[in-house]
Amino acid sequence: MKEVDEMKKKIYWLIPFLIFGLFLTGCSRNKVYGTVVISSDKYDQVQNDKKSINRLLKALERFDSEKPKTASRIYSAIDQLNEQGRKKMNKTDRKQLQGLLIDNKNSIKHIIMNAYQHHYGFDDDLSGSVSTPFFKVVRLLVNPITKQEANRKKVYNQLIKDTNAQQKLNNVGTTQ
Repeated sequence: MKEVDEMKKKIYWLIPFLIFGLFLTGCSRNKVYGTVVISSDKYDQVQNDKKSINRLLKALERFDSEKPKTASRIYSAIDQLNEQGRKKMNKTDRKQLQGLLIDNKNSIKHIIMNAYQHHYGFDDDLSGSVSTPFFKVVRLLVNPITKQEANRKKVYNQLIKDTNAQQKLNNVGTTQ
């Protein structure tokens, strides 16, 4: 009888540790972003994308068409976002990302180059020209995170909210 009581005590002490261990195991595998459960690998990808997006937004806010360094920072941020964002994308999305950021005549890089070469200040039209491809880029960055469109939308909305993208794009070039 005494042995059974000893065994019960040990089991009662082990149960909380087992539950805690299972809880920690569950937490380390999956993370939540924008109310969507994603793997920790994809969560890290979202965090890296968010850093790259913030870097680009910060560079855009500081753009001054009369200071070459500000344009160089934007080009560098665009290249980093392109390199970082394409890691888990399929071939079609990679091509689209490259086009929106760098290659097309309506790409963010081309718009900034044009503004810098012609010494345009950032007005609403120019800011709007950057906004359209920017939001398309963010949509592309979300594609490899989850396959379900509803979840992509949640992650996209959370990324836009976390980066404060809309407000920052409205402030583009206001430091001139």
